[in-house]
Amino acid sequence: MTQTATVQLDLSVIIVNYRTSDVTSKAVQSVLDHAGSLSLEVIVVDNDSGDGSVEALRTAFPQITVLDAGHNGGYAWGNNLGIRQAKGRYLLVLNPDALVYDGTLERAVSYMQDNPDVGILGGHVSLENGSQQPTLFRELSLSKLFWGLVVPNRILRRSRLFGDQRYASLARDTEQDVDVVAGCFMMIARAVVEQVGMMDDRFFMYSEESEWCWRVRQAGLKVRYNPDVRLTHYGAVSTGQTSPWKSVEIAKGQILFLRFTRGPAIAWLGTCLMALADLLRAVWFLPISLIRPSHKGAEAWRARFTFLLGALVQQPKGQTPPQPDTGMVA
Repeated sequence: MTQTATVQLDLSVIIVNYRTSDVTSKAVQSVLDHAGSLSLEVIVVDNDSGDGSVEALRTAFPQITVLDAGHNGGYAWGNNLGIRQAKGRYLLVLNPDALVYDGTLERAVSYMQDNPDVGILGGHVSLENGSQQPTLFRELSLSKLFWGLVVPNRILRRSRLFGDQRYASLARDTEQDVDVVAGCFMMIARAVVEQVGMMDDRFFMYSEESEWCWRVRQAGLKVRYNPDVRLTHYGAVSTGQTSPWKSVEIAKGQILFLRFTRGPAIAWLGTCLMALADLLRAVWFLPISLIRPSHKGAEAWRARFTFLLGALVQQPKGQTPPQPDTGMVA
């Protein structure tokens, strides 16, 4: 990580935008409105939206930094561009569809200062309807994928018997150390980034936060949930809720996570389990595909299953990230 200035701020907030300038504007405004006593900067990285987002954001917020990336290298790649420009002692990766509240940022920075053993901090995330979003996850494993063969996902995610994959058994009103916090809000100290590195931009989208949390924990630091740090997250604004592309990218991200953290053999075994699970789902989705080929769930299943079959023959190794544009204008 390259430090771009000798004078550091309290916090750098990094937001990656892709064709969501209206939503991103609300996130930026919420940060500016609730900075409190912190000295902070907002860095928006536009991943080649091509829709006027850069100009709109620069006009609306002349006090922030808007980087025109010139490419769409994915979520981790875009955040890394912002991290390279950041001047804060603490860095916050924030989704463009997230809103912070009064005191959120000050509490998070203060907590990180008081708890240097915490590598990454996540908070209490509410959905638009006020319910709490599941944002705490256990690390992906072969056992989780195995249980996914026979146990419906809605049960697998919440059952303690099958590994409590989303920490449903944990009290959500107390601090907890977890494997992974969702990428919509991840606060990390500059010193930790210098120790473990930036996000792995071989991931295009999905599972990059899991791998980053894994590296932080490998370094002997904590990934912690703090319920006093609160925000709202609208979710899936850029990608949509269900799509063939999203289903494939999630599967690819999971394979890459296993490959980068456990090795090629475990990644291939994980791919086998994922493909077998989708084969069993053919009992439901194949008839739907024949009757209603445009059914969203069926389309997503077909795309994912086809990808997994190909991945058994040739495993994904991750993208070659585009080189940052040396002429990128802030």
